[in-house]
Amino acid sequence: MNVIEIIFPLALICALGYSCAKLAWLSKQDIDAISKLTFKLLIPIFLFQKMSTAQLAGNVNINYFLAFYGPLLLTYTIAFTINYCFHGIHKRHSAPSGVFALGASYSNTVIVGIPVLLAAFGDKAISLVFLIITFHSALLFTITGVLGINNNSQNASTNTLWSKLAQQTVFNPLVASITLGLIVNLLPINLPTILNNALILLGSPAIALALFLLGCSLTFYRIRQQKYFIIAASIIKLILLPTLVYITSKYLLQLPFEVICTLVIISSCPTGVNAYLIAKSQNIQRETVAGTIVASTLGCLITIPCWLWFLSMDKM
Repeated sequence: MNVIEIIFPLALICALGYSCAKLAWLSKQDIDAISKLTFKLLIPIFLFQKMSTAQLAGNVNINYFLAFYGPLLLTYTIAFTINYCFHGIHKRHSAPSGVFALGASYSNTVIVGIPVLLAAFGDKAISLVFLIITFHSALLFTITGVLGINNNSQNASTNTLWSKLAQQTVFNPLVASITLGLIVNLLPINLPTILNNALILLGSPAIALALFLLGCSLTFYRIRQQKYFIIAASIIKLILLPTLVYITSKYLLQLPFEVICTLVIISSCPTGVNAYLIAKSQNIQRETVAGTIVASTLGCLITIPCWLWFLSMDKM
């Protein structure tokens, strides 16, 4: 696989978004409007259409989930322990430790992972991606939300907190679109051709817009304090997690090469922007998570090509 041909177009789109925002060619209001259209309509349509028409036969294998979610939960636990034991301000507090762990383990699969996998392996990898990430947001958001409930119990009722948790998971447009697409896929019906074609047209600009907005977002995040924890979270996200996934999928479960590549690339993606939304909603670790998003996004421009090169060499 030609790593430069895969990464360069994606990086170019991100750079264009960054330039448009940095030079104020697009205002904050313009970017917010494009972001609302992209993440609340186009991306969900794209995910629903792909998931509802994906060929899932042969992909439903419990070992695939074990190879991804086992290392993911282990990584979350390691990051939680680091913050819980060593953070000067949030030491011995579960809620900020959970948010830090989310920032160190939550992958930006839709914006970064899917374009890379499409460029590297084509549509054949997408069905497995959607199947694996169906529970990704729901699992990590739920764990982080539960850890934050006790922390916020003095300021809000338990029912209110559980309601917010449900909104972050079940009613998240990305989670809902993948879940609904999976349900439609499993039903003994097919989407009408006219409807399916309309969904394809609506979803086609979704990935490019998501990458463009990722570049725009880098102008709004700042890294000031908590640099050591930002570096630690980025290393955990970009190096430790994909390494554990690689070891588990290849040596412990001995999965097919294409599956190993897909799982490693998913896990090697930078921290997703939704992690910052969780930090913002809980009003803790906002700067650390925002800094991790920036650092890991910039870092993945080096680490993802390295992982692609390593996987290509591993196949030989």
